[in-house]
Amino acid sequence: MKSINHTFNQHGGIDCEIEHPVHGWIPFTASKYDVEERGRNIFAQYEDDDNVLPYVPPSDEEVESLASMSARSYRDQLLAQCDWTQLSDSPPNADEWAIYRQSLRDITSSEGFPSDIVWPEKPIEVK
Repeated sequence: MKSINHTFNQHGGIDCEIEHPVHGWIPFTASKYDVEERGRNIFAQYEDDDNVLPYVPPSDEEVESLASMSARSYRDQLLAQCDWTQLSDSPPNADEWAIYRQSLRDITSSEGFPSDIVWPEKPIEVK
């Protein structure tokens, strides 16, 4: 099986792409201890190859960027889960929900964002 773009990963395996007969080039991780023979064979073929790129850990900026994206995604999910509270037939405690939602929107400017976030407490659902 053909494989390209070999790079060691942080766990000692080799990340690459293999040519799948139906789906074309797909991501694959080969390991010395792979349960599949194909993975063990790819690893054995490339572990001592000078053309395999070394693992490069992410920079502090990349880690911060990923943490920020993850926090924003989670915040967006929390906002979507309570969109119903802003409809015309809103719950009796709609003002609490509005405060909660604004607190979620303000998370990105809070101290500790994105790595040490204190998430606001969700109001009780009153119907």
